[in-house]
Amino acid sequence: MKKSINLILLSFFMVFSHTLFAQKLSSGSLEPLAGQKSVNIQFDYSKITIGDAASPFATNKGISEEEYVANKVSDLNSKKPGDGDRWAKAWVDDRTLLFQPSFLKALNDKLEKSGMVVSENNSEAKYTIIVKTVFIDAGYNVGVSKKDAHINLIIDIAESSDPSKIIASVEMKNVYKKMQASYNGMTFDFAVGQRLQACYDQAGISFGKFLVKNTSK
Repeated sequence: MKKSINLILLSFFMVFSHTLFAQKLSSGSLEPLAGQKSVNIQFDYSKITIGDAASPFATNKGISEEEYVANKVSDLNSKKPGDGDRWAKAWVDDRTLLFQPSFLKALNDKLEKSGMVVSENNSEAKYTIIVKTVFIDAGYNVGVSKKDAHINLIIDIAESSDPSKIIASVEMKNVYKKMQASYNGMTFDFAVGQRLQACYDQAGISFGKFLVKNTSK
């Protein structure tokens, strides 16, 4: 009996080790993007909550990014002076070095057959995609135990001439990409930037498929 209960509990927690990915059009329409060959894109990290996406019993809804970074810097610097400051720099630098290139490449790969190209700093584009990161579960990897990172995004499509005019908004929840084992069943995504990069790669893939589906005539 005890063994059966343990197996049930194990199965339960395995199911909830990843909360279900969800993507939906929350407002407006993506049809105006149909036929567009060039679209601008911006990334917004101004309002991020850090928390635990996977726990079905979590009562803590997370903390602000500012508090999370301050706590991490203090903890790492207390163990080895300078480590926290280096971590904080990488936390920001990874956005332009890893996250955005991965998202863009994955997105454009999925849009290739449609003829649409999405790029940053495109002043000629009629529409701008605004990718807002609103939630991060950074996950962890300590070798013997690991948890994949997750992100939540709100993606607005706005008129480039007037960004306040939002023509559509897409919500993406619990985006994650399971890292492939690379040696002896282990993955080497020890740095948080590597785990989050995988999330943005998967987000680009999923959003690209969603755009094609909702703009095909």
